Formats: sequence, structure tokens, C-alpha cells
Amino acid sequence: MRDWLGVFAAAARAAVAGLLVFLCVRDLPAARAHDEIDALPGFDFRAEADALIGEERYDEALLVLDAGLELAAPGERTTLEETRRRAQAEQGEVLRRARAAALGAWTGRGDSAEALGGALIADLFVFGDVRDLVIEGGRALRGEDADEVLVALSAAGIGLTAAPGADLGAALLKFARRVGAMSEAFARHLIRLAQRAVRQGRGDELAAVAADAGALARGTRPGAALAILRHVDDPAGLRWAARIAERPGGAFALWLGGRPALAWGMGAGPGAEKLLLRAARKGRAGMGYLAAHGDLLLRAHPLLGLFKALRKGHPQALAADALRRHAGAVLGLLGAWLAYELTRMAAGLRRRWVGG
Repeated sequence: MRDWLGVFAAAARAAVAGLLVFLCVRDLPAARAHDEIDALPGFDFRAEADALIGEERYDEALLVLDAGLELAAPGERTTLEETRRRAQAEQGEVLRRARAAALGAWTGRGDSAEALGGALIADLFVFGDVRDLVIEGGRALRGEDADEVLVALSAAGIGLTAAPGADLGAALLKFARRVGAMSEAFARHLIRLAQRAVRQGRGDELAAVAADAGALARGTRPGAALAILRHVDDPAGLRWAARIAERPGGAFALWLGGRPALAWGMGAGPGAEKLLLRAARKGRAGMGYLAAHGDLLLRAHPLLGLFKALRKGHPQALAADALRRHAGAVLGLLGAWLAYELTRMAAGLRRRWVGG
């Protein structure tokens, strides 16, 4: 009887070991994907920034350099800081900035960060909002099509002067509309919100969108915020982008990944933000790998479902990272345990057969 109990116990343990081995084998593709994205070379932040400086896209260059100082290896900090100082010096040329800012303030247009700055300042002091209402009203009087988006945002901007964050967002959205940095899908959303505000006599929804745009601008630089806005198609996407931009390296990840990164991150669910930032460290290669294998990288390790004590949050994330980092060792240990239990079970059966 004792021999049979030993056989049954070994069989039960072998079944548990076999299940664990099966679950680990099932996770091998995901573990391999994590190894592959980590093996990609790091992004060349300085080369990217140099190219942007050459195009006088200083806000975007500084965004890249700031991300590099947060994400790159410590040995790269000196060269990145030197490049950052150079970018700031070029951007700060007083005469060029004054000319561009004056043009932006007067017309609300321009193709530089300084023109954007001038337009934003004008809007923040109401002048720009009144200017745009006059311009668009004049077009309507002449029988031309007035831009409903600019009218709605200008009216909102006047009402939001006492709310600096939302007022900044309205100004940024207006500039994006003028220079073609706003998608038509997003423009249609703004028009619908404005029409609803007129019907209901309250503009809370439009003010919330403006506040999200202001948060995005504060999380990065205005020029970089414009580049991100090009890929936003609805208020939910803007809200998500504004939240990501508050995280270290978040605005850079959105700028680098563009529309695919924004769409993937919004639809991927828990863990997407962390994985997006991780991919950004590898530059465009990392973003491309994320687009191709994001679902695999987000797959939870099957063993975590067996650990009832680990619910959600940091302990589970640590356990998943450990299992993935040491996938080979874990599988080897479980395989050895399975072989040991099978050997014990076979020995017990042999004794029972010989003795019986």
C-alpha cells in the first residue's frame, strides 16, 4: 500500500511539474520577443537632434535631447548636453525670434517655434482671439466660408482667459488648425462640440479638450506638441497623449512613434504605456518592433495566473519580469523536477510490479 501511495504522490507532483513546464514553454515566444527588443541598439539621440537643428525645428530637437538625457546611457550625457546648449543658443537669437514672434502675434501664422510662441502670447492676452473672430466674421460677411474650428476656439479662448491651462490649449489648437497640424477628424469633433455648446448654453466639453491640449503643451514644447497633435483624431486620443506626455520620455515616445504609436497605445490596455516608453529607448527600430509584436510583448506570463497571492500592480510586474529574464533557467529547473518525479514514479511502479 505504501508503494502505491508513493507512486500516486510522485504522479501528482509530476503532473504539477508537467503543467508548469507546459506553461513556460507556451510563454517562450513572448520571452524571446522581450529579449529581441532589448537587444536592439539604442537610439542615436544626438544624430536625430542634429538633423532637427539643421531644419531649425528647435523645439523638436530639444524634445529629443531632453529624452536622451533621461533615457540614454550615462556616458552619452556630455555630448547631449553640449548639443542641447547649441540648440538653445541658436533658438535664442534675439533678432530672429523677435521678427518671427511679431509675425506670429499679428497673423497667427508662421512656420517656426517663435511664430507659434508669438501666436500663443497674442491668444493668451485675448488679442489673438478677437483678431481671429474679426477675420472669420469678415469672411462670412463676404460670402466666403468661415473656419468653424477657429471661430469655436476663439470664442472659447475669450471665455477661458481666466483658466490659463485651457486658454493655452485653445491657442495651441488654433495654431495647429492654421498651419495644417490638425487632422480633419479632430476638427470635426471640435465642430460638433462647439455646436453642442451653443445648443446647451455651456462649453464644458470644449473647455476640457482645450485643457488637455494645454496639458500636452506643458508636458513638452509647443513645436513638439504640434507634431504630436497631427496624429490625434479625437478628444480621447488627446487626453491619452496629454497623460503620456507627463511621464519622463512620454512626449518623445509619442513624437517618435506618431499615429501608429498613439493608436496602438490607446487600444492595447494595461501595460501599454510602460512598453511604449521602453520601445522609445530603441528609437524607430523599437517602435517598429512594437508595432509588429506589441500584442506578444503585452501577453501575461501564464504562471502568474497560478499565483493567487499576486493580484495586480508592482509585485505581479516584478514576478513577470523575473520569469521573463530567467525563462531558460526556470524551464530547466522545472524540467529537471519533472524528470525527477517521473523517475521516482517509474521506480515505484517497478518495485510494485517486482514485489507484486
